[in-house]
Amino acid sequence: MKKIKALTESRLNEISAMIGESFWDYPYEEGEGGLKPFFPNKQAMSDYMKTLVVAGIESGTFYSTDGDEGYILITDTEGNHPGFFSIIRMMRGMKTAIGGWKKLFAFLKAANCGDETLEQHLKKKKQKYIKVEMLIVTKEHQGQGYMRKLLTYAFKIAEKKNCPCILDTDAKGKCERYKHLGMKLEKTRYVAGAKIYDLIWRP
Repeated sequence: MKKIKALTESRLNEISAMIGESFWDYPYEEGEGGLKPFFPNKQAMSDYMKTLVVAGIESGTFYSTDGDEGYILITDTEGNHPGFFSIIRMMRGMKTAIGGWKKLFAFLKAANCGDETLEQHLKKKKQKYIKVEMLIVTKEHQGQGYMRKLLTYAFKIAEKKNCPCILDTDAKGKCERYKHLGMKLEKTRYVAGAKIYDLIWRP
């Protein structure tokens, strides 16, 4: 595993496109898809993912497998997360990707509606945690054990910090794979009419 500290613009666009494509083309079940309906097309989804990748690089929280077969963005409650200016740049990029401030605010409102998230619950309890904000294995390397390698890396960080590792996903199929790799489904909630699965791993 390696921390990605910088990327050329062309490589950044390439990785963002791979991530966006993976989310856009995923075979969601009925009642799933998360916030995908807020994006007009695959390119918009990729542009949105690019804002997350950039923020992850700037905050030192974006990693890849040694051969770039997969990528993971891991934040925590100890300061390892995007800073204020990164968030501002991320918001501007999200606005462009989604199609304006009005659509962005609708997106953020939808993303924060519904039941309390697992992350919000842990924050209320003032409990430290790490969170997998993004996890992706490129299409040509799926089914070869790289998701396990990425998640195991996150679990090792959580174990070292003696805290849980959490993530949420918008697809039952992904949820089942995470459970197979050692996570526990904590709750299922609804965001913008779609199911979101909150999972946790405890050391």
